[in-house]
Amino acid sequence: MSEAIKRFSLEAAKFNGQVFFFLLVIWVALLICAVLSIKSQGFSERQQRMWILTVVCVPLLGLLVYLPFSVRREDLPQILLLIMQKDRLARRMKKAAISKGTRHA
Repeated sequence: MSEAIKRFSLEAAKFNGQVFFFLLVIWVALLICAVLSIKSQGFSERQQRMWILTVVCVPLLGLLVYLPFSVRREDLPQILLLIMQKDRLARRMKKAAISKGTRHA
């Protein structure tokens, strides 16, 4: 068992130029996807610049911070749609209650 654990240590890792090159290619692809996602969101021009600078200048943390904002509402599961419908119904009920209150006044 201890031999198997030693095999997976970082000391025995074989990092070479090809590995670093492909890691760099993957990282650049990730950044391109994140920037395109930011551009497709409904953010203002200032917000887009802020997100792009965050994602590019703060490498891993920037991508992790943007992750919750990268999901569009139309891409969320059915549960979110049900929550949105429930919120709309609650707003309609509230407006109806307010309008009934003003009629009696």
